[in-house]
Parts: sequence; structure tokens; C-alpha cells
Amino acid sequence: MDGERHERPFAKATWVRTQKVWKIYWQRADLKWHSYEPVATVQSIHGFCTAVEDDPYGCFWG
Repeated sequence: MDGERHERPFAKATWVRTQKVWKIYWQRADLKWHSYEPVATVQSIHGFCTAVEDDPYGCFWG
């Protein structure tokens, strides 16, 4: 929904209006946000949720 925000300490998505994609980031032990290389961008929030849940590299869920 517009304006609704959900915060999680290990994953975030930012909307890139010019490219019309969501960029996915994960928080490393250094507490800095890094691009999530297996799936750097997705077309929808649903795609973001799927990428975080699948997590083939174990970045989000260990």
C-alpha cells in the first residue's frame, strides 16, 4: 500500500523510479547495506519478498 513501511533489520528494498525496479539490499555484520548479488533488482514488492524468502546465498536467513 502507498506510504506503508515495514522495517526489518536484515533486508530492504528501494524503488528506482527511472528504471521502475526495486533494488534489494542486505545488512552485513558491518551494519552497512550491500547490494544483494543473487537478485539485485526485481519488478515488484512480491518479487522482493520471494527473493528474501528463497535466499539462495543464505544472506538473510543464515
